[in-house]
Amino acid sequence: MVPGTTVRWRPGLWAGAPGLPSVRWMPDTLLSAFDAHVTADPDAVALCSGDGAVRWTRREYAARALRLASAFGALGVRPGDTVALLIGNRPEWQLSDLAALMAGATPFSLYVTAPPPESAELVARAGARLVVADPDLLRAGHVPAGVPVVTVDELDRLPTDPAFVRHEPEPDDVATLIFTSGTTGRPKSVELTHSAIVFQLRALDSVVGLEGGTTVSYLPHAHIVDRVIGHYAALVGGTGVTTVADPATLFEVLRQVRPRLFTSVPRIWQRIERQMREMLRDGVTHEQLATRFGLDGARWLVTGSAPLPTPTHEFFDSVGLPLHDLWGLSETTAVATYTGPDDAYRDRAGTVGRPLPGTTVRIDDDGEILVRGPHLARGYRGDPQATADSFVDGWFRTGDLGEWRGGFLRVTGRKKDLIITAGGENISPARIEDVLAGSPVVDQVLVVGDGRPFLVALLVPDFAELARHGLHGDPEDVVADPRTRVLVEKALDTANRTLGRAERIRAHAVLPRAWTGDSGELTPTLKLRRAAVEQGHRALGDELYATARPGERPIDRAPTG
Repeated sequence: MVPGTTVRWRPGLWAGAPGLPSVRWMPDTLLSAFDAHVTADPDAVALCSGDGAVRWTRREYAARALRLASAFGALGVRPGDTVALLIGNRPEWQLSDLAALMAGATPFSLYVTAPPPESAELVARAGARLVVADPDLLRAGHVPAGVPVVTVDELDRLPTDPAFVRHEPEPDDVATLIFTSGTTGRPKSVELTHSAIVFQLRALDSVVGLEGGTTVSYLPHAHIVDRVIGHYAALVGGTGVTTVADPATLFEVLRQVRPRLFTSVPRIWQRIERQMREMLRDGVTHEQLATRFGLDGARWLVTGSAPLPTPTHEFFDSVGLPLHDLWGLSETTAVATYTGPDDAYRDRAGTVGRPLPGTTVRIDDDGEILVRGPHLARGYRGDPQATADSFVDGWFRTGDLGEWRGGFLRVTGRKKDLIITAGGENISPARIEDVLAGSPVVDQVLVVGDGRPFLVALLVPDFAELARHGLHGDPEDVVADPRTRVLVEKALDTANRTLGRAERIRAHAVLPRAWTGDSGELTPTLKLRRAAVEQGHRALGDELYATARPGERPIDRAPTG
């Protein structure tokens, strides 16, 4: 253990918690949990970089963080302050975050791909005392005037405060801020406490043992999933974390690390699926696929953040690598429901699993999913009205709609996204989009129809899949090719046969350009900003409604202008 630090043990947070083992004494903050791991096995590897340049034991990691915390103190950081981090997937991010906690500050992360003005606004709203940044990511306008900045290249050279004493947080102290993605408005600042995060990790540990395992950090740090899996899993769960600076090297690093737990978003799983299918066509056997991608040591392969198309689920199950759904939000510290390693796909297909141990989930009268548990956020910083609206009598109103299928939860859409057609039908566009996205030729899709007599869809094709059908070249030419029309119409016909009459797509347009964060159509977490996409293509939507008739089969209208 690092000199000058203490391990604090309090009455067990878990004693008597529903679904969790009864434990008499447990650490109850991120720091006390990490201290316990440092004491138990100081020479265990805690943090590595994918290129092998960094390999810190728990003892080294703790000592470096304590020194940096003292340097933050010398720069004026005090308990209760906030520290903003603009750093990619490299060990200096975890180090800076842990050091901020040791200084008593609340660290939070900025999306490295967000426009500088958006980041500057979040820095100002959080009242950041300090910004720690990678100089390769820092741009003009990233930081409001008057907020000091230190770069990761300076961390080892910063002077320390000889009078510094490490802060010992209370369980109810805020450990981080997570800004929501802002799909429907201004991002909200979610306050997560030490106790909420520790509870989450102990619950996950009860599903798949974390101690001694390995995982990778490659998703955006501002997303709660990477904070949990790529950082807090080491502090609370005792895993070793390897950072992946370049996403293009992810599979190479996975082969080196062979993680026990690996979680990803649907786009990555679909990318892996395409590569695996190519390997199978080239004669690689099912038994070798996991080894080729470094997944042969994984006890739990997780998908989340967005629905995974059913065909992708079925493919991974068929090759002996079943993917398990997790569902939750930043306000639930990432996970509220899960499917575990022993849940057969045939039993849980189409669902996001059962409530996490120690968590209660119920469906309100209007279909909204409500969650209660020790891992709920404290509220939204600086927004008492939003807090009062979302956190009611101990329950968090998620805004998601759902239904029970046996003991498993099925998410059917977002409450605010409901389409009410001119005929009075209440329709969840997310459900229809999920069905359409199950086709390999469909990459992105938006269903439109609020106040209209029927539904239409805007589609972005998967150009890599079209290339396998001999459709190459400029995206405009590929979209205009009659063969593309045939493939898309076939996918729509297949989808429509599984949908109710009011849910069927009566007209569609195929677009040559994907929706991106740079265009403002996707959030930093790659969620669709529905209003922005619909507004940007309003003329095209009007054209579809002017041309199509409700009784017709789906038609294709290429974008004009």
